[in-house]
Amino acid sequence: MASASNNTTSCPPKRGQIKAQIFGSLAKTAASAASKVGKAVGRIIGEGGNGGTASSTPPPSPNSSDGNSNVS
Repeated sequence: MASASNNTTSCPPKRGQIKAQIFGSLAKTAASAASKVGKAVGRIIGEGGNGGTASSTPPPSPNSSDGNSNVS
């Protein structure tokens, strides 16, 4: 005679479990893609040859109205 443990039936997954798995997989894929894009952009910016000085402030213009101009 067959025992009851050999005759197991699988129940369908709980409500929403499939969607949770799909969205979890999509989130992992999106995070991985964003990480790869960020690394590629970093390499492109690093190869620009400007030495990372793209965010330096420009020299003040002679027409600035900050009160420190040397106009006589």
